[in-house]
Amino acid sequence: MTQPTDHRHIRTTIARFLDGETSVAEEKELYNFFRLPDIPADLKQYQPMFNWYASLGDSHDEAAPADIAGTENRASASRVRLLELRPWQWMGIAAMLALLLSVGFIFRSPSIPEEYLAYEGSYIIRDGKKITDLRIVVPEIERTQQLVNESLGEIDMSLRTADSAFDDAVLADEDLSDPMVKDLILSTLEY
Repeated sequence: MTQPTDHRHIRTTIARFLDGETSVAEEKELYNFFRLPDIPADLKQYQPMFNWYASLGDSHDEAAPADIAGTENRASASRVRLLELRPWQWMGIAAMLALLLSVGFIFRSPSIPEEYLAYEGSYIIRDGKKITDLRIVVPEIERTQQLVNESLGEIDMSLRTADSAFDDAVLADEDLSDPMVKDLILSTLEY
C-alpha cells in the first residue's frame, strides 16, 4: 500500500519540478527514485532526464549521457552539411552579401545635408570655372545673401531717416495750431 502513495507523491513532485517549484531536497529525492530499477512504465519517460540532472550534481568532469552525446553528434553533422552547399548556392549567398554591403555603403556614405537641397542646380563661376559642388556653392550663396541683407538694412535705415526728416520739414512749414490741418497732415504722413 505504501508503493502507490509513494508513486503519487513522486508524480506530484515531478509536476512541481517541471513548474520549477521544488526544493533541492525534493530534487535529490527524484534523482534517487529514478536510479531505482523498478520504475512504473508511465514514469520511465522521465528517467533519462533525471539521471542526467543527477549526473550533473555527481561530477562535472564526467562525459554527458548517451542521449546528449547523440544530440551533439547531430549538431556537428548539421554544421558539416553547411559546407556541402552547391556552387550556385554559394553564389547566391555571395550575391546577397554583396547586395547587403552595397546598401550599407549607400546609407553610410556622406550625403548632402537637407538644407542644401534648396540650392540643387546652383553654381558659381570663379576664375572662369563653373563650380557646382554644393559644399562650396552654398556657403558662397549664404555670404552673398548676408551682404545683400546688410545693404538692405542700410538702405532701409537711410529711407527712415529721410522720411522722418521730410515729416519734420513738412510739419515745420505748416501751422499746426488748427486741429483740422494738423489731423490732415498727420493722416497723410502715416502710411
